[in-house]
Amino acid sequence: MEVCGSSIPAGKVGGDFFEFITQNEKAVFAAIGDVMGKGFRAAYLMETIRQQMLREMYQLLRPIEVVKRLNRIGGNELRRHGAFVTLFIICCDAETGCMKCVNAGHHPPILLTGGEVKVLKSRGVALGLLDDYVGSGEEEIYLSSGDALVMYTDGLVEACGPGDERYGLERLKKIVSIQQNFSAEKLRNCILADLEKFTFGYSQRDDITLVVVKAL
Repeated sequence: MEVCGSSIPAGKVGGDFFEFITQNEKAVFAAIGDVMGKGFRAAYLMETIRQQMLREMYQLLRPIEVVKRLNRIGGNELRRHGAFVTLFIICCDAETGCMKCVNAGHHPPILLTGGEVKVLKSRGVALGLLDDYVGSGEEEIYLSSGDALVMYTDGLVEACGPGDERYGLERLKKIVSIQQNFSAEKLRNCILADLEKFTFGYSQRDDITLVVVKAL
């Protein structure tokens, strides 16, 4: 597997994050998150949640349990600050290609498989909004050689260009669909280059984070 990511804050610091963890010889976690708001408060909450998430990932294999415990542990801190976090976690078995996915209020990733582009179905409530996590549970997908998963925050698809038009999911899907033979890094770079072209001359309003996972 290949994994890569980029995070571009709108200011000096941001509230987006991404993480990759190899838990053992075959289990690989990838996560992307977005704390409500921008600036130093969002960055503080982001780091708090990220560190809690890392501790849970090292102890647990199933992403649904990571999300549930993270909501219980970090929920009070988020509510105390009047904030919430959207999060998407995957755990991939590198031997079988089975990927378990859990969504907590985040934009569902794009899956490029067999030349087709699909949007994952998993949904859930953002962390910190409820005492207990509520969602559609774990979604299982299988990655074959050449398949790719693209995870992103709302700052990417909501970035504005001419006439305040947004970059949008459809444009992102189109860029992903024509990059079937690219490496994870090159696919990421192509998306960011297209975003830069679209938004040229317009200020960045939100943090932008992008993660690509590709099966070799």
